[in-house]
Amino acid sequence: MKQLFFALFLGLAQLVSAQNMMVYNVTGTAEKQENGAWTKLTRRAALQPTDIVRVGENSALSVLDRGTSKVYAIKQSDAKKLSDLISAVQNNQSSANAQYFDHMVSSLFNGGTATVSHNAAGCSYRGATVENDIARTLAFKKGNNALSGISNGTSDYGVKFELIDRKNGNELDQVYIGKEAYFRITNTSDMDLYVNILDINAEGELYDCLPVDEAMTLSHLMIPANSTVDLADHAIAFSAPAGTDHLILIAMPQPFDLREVNKMLLKPGLTGAASCQVGLYNKVVKIDY
Repeated sequence: MKQLFFALFLGLAQLVSAQNMMVYNVTGTAEKQENGAWTKLTRRAALQPTDIVRVGENSALSVLDRGTSKVYAIKQSDAKKLSDLISAVQNNQSSANAQYFDHMVSSLFNGGTATVSHNAAGCSYRGATVENDIARTLAFKKGNNALSGISNGTSDYGVKFELIDRKNGNELDQVYIGKEAYFRITNTSDMDLYVNILDINAEGELYDCLPVDEAMTLSHLMIPANSTVDLADHAIAFSAPAGTDHLILIAMPQPFDLREVNKMLLKPGLTGAASCQVGLYNKVVKIDY
């Protein structure tokens, strides 16, 4: 009788977990097989562990499982059971803290817009501790040099990026004012990483290159471990004047708001400290007409 009860309970737990599994974000393309055909996966689509799923080239699929309080980041893959894809990546990311996971669930099920309230800083649900740690760590890593001269050798995670011409898909060594490009980001570490790119122009002004979603989940900026992802949906165009900019990729295991990091970097008397591990990749980009 006890064995039967345990079996029934286990079956119920698996069912609940299956019903709680949903698409959190798709970057690029991801599809599910249904009745012999492939259908595109979109945000909030329900999933089951037995579903056959494939993820396109340079794409990423993030799956939210309310049963385990985790978000799984899945890289490019041939058709496989979702349970197998999750098993392959379940050790790549630390569990989200309860407050942040609750925020993600609320965002997903409420639409992620007006129903989730934030202050102007965009991080009222968790404070700005991560951003402060990033700013202090960048100040520490640059030493007495300008931030634009920060060394790739100081990176704590294996990350890099390329600029890709949105029109023809070619890698760009030089960009032109008004022409659109996107970032191809490679994460060679064993951790899922959230990213953004800091643009430092010739005047030393700081800009964030990638948008923050309205609900501040940063799910679209999570790059799975050991993967390359094209952020083609977030194209950028450089503006005048012509010159040389430094683009610095910043990567963290936790989501962060680069706008807040920029504010802290510009504060007088910022004290540098090895506060956290940060992935960095500095690329010099020439801008012309």
